[in-house]
Amino acid sequence: PAWKVAVSAPPPELDYDAWIGPSKMEEYIQARVHMNWRWNYNTGGGQLLDWIGHHGDIAHWGLGNDETLGPVEVEGAGEFPAADALWNTCTRYRITCKYPEDITMVIAGGHSDIRSGTKWIGTEGWVWVDRGNAFESSHKEWENARTLPDDVRKVKLPLTPGGHFRNFLDSVKSRKPTVTPVEVAHHSAIPGHLGLIAMLVGRKLRWDAKTEQILDDPGASKLLTRPFRAPWALS
Repeated sequence: PAWKVAVSAPPPELDYDAWIGPSKMEEYIQARVHMNWRWNYNTGGGQLLDWIGHHGDIAHWGLGNDETLGPVEVEGAGEFPAADALWNTCTRYRITCKYPEDITMVIAGGHSDIRSGTKWIGTEGWVWVDRGNAFESSHKEWENARTLPDDVRKVKLPLTPGGHFRNFLDSVKSRKPTVTPVEVAHHSAIPGHLGLIAMLVGRKLRWDAKTEQILDDPGASKLLTRPFRAPWALS
């Protein structure tokens, strides 16, 4: 393969066997390790899985969907590098997730009609935000309303004036859950993982969120996990 020209010995200060961990052992390539491990499916999930935890989290949060059951159908299409490329993760993709109550979420990368951030489109207009303080909407008067009275809010979001660090320390002291507990992170990532599987197998998936299983598709179900390289194991 063309990427073999980039193979070299790992530097002496790197325990490459430990770095690879439970993933399949591959020859050392500097451009596949620190930072760029995410562009190789052996160790990462590409831009899709790099970002889904951020924007998927925000989308679910605004839908009041942090603790609920997730999508019921997922389909997607993407473009992948050549089989012998140095990096092999999807470079351009569009994934459609169908949720209960006739809600559709589209996840995309590399498409000019969908910008980075999270946009909700409803019967009365739309709202777009990013991970910072940017806020845009179809109604300019909405952009001046940074907070809403409790009786108007349909989805009540907790406030964290000190950010995630302060929220974590407060939770340690109070023993109350953080704003984003591990279960929320798991739910946020599910649409990305299912979207990648749908692209790899080339067909629509039906998802049972209660059991967290793909329905009636043994081939796709196999991709919900991967073999662990010995002596690593999931306990």
